[in-house]
Amino acid sequence: MSIYRSLPLLALLLLLTTGCDSEKTAEPDSGGQVTVRYMHMGVAADDGDNNPYVTRQFPDAVAEHFPDIALKSEMLPEDPYTKTLLVQLSSGEGPDFFEWWPMRQLEELVAAGYLQDLTGMDILNRFTPDALEGYTINGKVYGMPKGLSIMATWYNKELFEQHDIDAFPSDWPSFLAACEKLKQAGVTPIVMPDEDRWFIQFGLYQLAASIVYAADPDFDKKLLAGERAFANSPWREVLLMYKSLYDRGYIAPGSLDIGAEKAAALFNDGKAAMMFNGNWDYARLTANPASRGAGSAGGLKSNGGANDFQRGFMPLPGNEPGQPLLLSIGPAGGTVINANTRHLSEVLDILAYQFDPDSPLYGLYKQNYDVFPMYKGEDLGIPEFQDYTALSKTHDSVYFSNQAWPVGVADALCRGFQDWIAGHGTVDDILAAMDERLEALRD
Repeated sequence: MSIYRSLPLLALLLLLTTGCDSEKTAEPDSGGQVTVRYMHMGVAADDGDNNPYVTRQFPDAVAEHFPDIALKSEMLPEDPYTKTLLVQLSSGEGPDFFEWWPMRQLEELVAAGYLQDLTGMDILNRFTPDALEGYTINGKVYGMPKGLSIMATWYNKELFEQHDIDAFPSDWPSFLAACEKLKQAGVTPIVMPDEDRWFIQFGLYQLAASIVYAADPDFDKKLLAGERAFANSPWREVLLMYKSLYDRGYIAPGSLDIGAEKAAALFNDGKAAMMFNGNWDYARLTANPASRGAGSAGGLKSNGGANDFQRGFMPLPGNEPGQPLLLSIGPAGGTVINANTRHLSEVLDILAYQFDPDSPLYGLYKQNYDVFPMYKGEDLGIPEFQDYTALSKTHDSVYFSNQAWPVGVADALCRGFQDWIAGHGTVDDILAAMDERLEALRD
């Protein structure tokens, strides 16, 4: 997945590891091979493997091309991945290279001295300057991105047409009207996997693009400078608007018991008209529907069972009619190298091979990550993205909010919203928790 989920508190993890033996204990190599470790997030909450490239294709291709290198590939679910990785890095260990998030989240690892400086290396010639921007800190480059990530609304075009919704709504009132029309027709408008709390961000940041940043593009800079707070800001409106989708019955009931795989299956089976997600989940949300044993969740009604249908991908509009609609587009997650790796030359050889357009490994890589454009407005040749690509050429965009926040703030947001869905707490409790976490992490 994505890669644009909330992260645990780095400072807390550093405290937990204080006093740990920081002397490196190298993993012994065997059979004359150098063992190189690679870590990647992305195992779904229900333990389903959603990235065969990482678990099988990548290691096998490296073994075939580099007989002296054994690539040990590891995958963990989002929360364990981050916690495990930060603990290892703080003790001077960790994988030789791994996946990480851009911008502020990258900045914290750079400040801690955990990442290899790649500035000036030939491998960076594979990327456009725009793509590298999210991995550039103080003029130095620390990572290799997949491209751009996009948050949007996946929707069932045929269900929309069947209920006389001619086009995807372009403002908030028309979006609510479309949801109400679907609901009155017995169709579940939206399914969300709130059991996996980071998915809560995928709707919120789309709304925030138009509500928070259209009027104040420097909002996050002011937050970090202590000039603004979440409380008494447009973020209150964002949270209330998103919660109204639950209160009106537009999001499937029982969402706290629905995980990512189940939500995708319900969408693919035509049992819900929409799901807030991103381009990174293309494979899962365009899979040919079949009987998956997903059953019913929260009283979802079947709309014809396992039918194939045309899918659309468009922004959730937070704007009022006539006001600007901003898109939610940010740098995608990418590959970084451990500053303490003992195998820098081997890692660079592996990555150079992966990004060589003439290598079979590059072909496998692009098959898995071809949904990430390298620049805004790039036509990927993917039908589901064509309307969004056209829109991005005429509309401004905003990075994902958590990409500018210190690690831990988005986690407070998602946990608080989960509690709110469950009937505990208020919107102001969430904002206060975010401000409290921000204050603790600002410096």
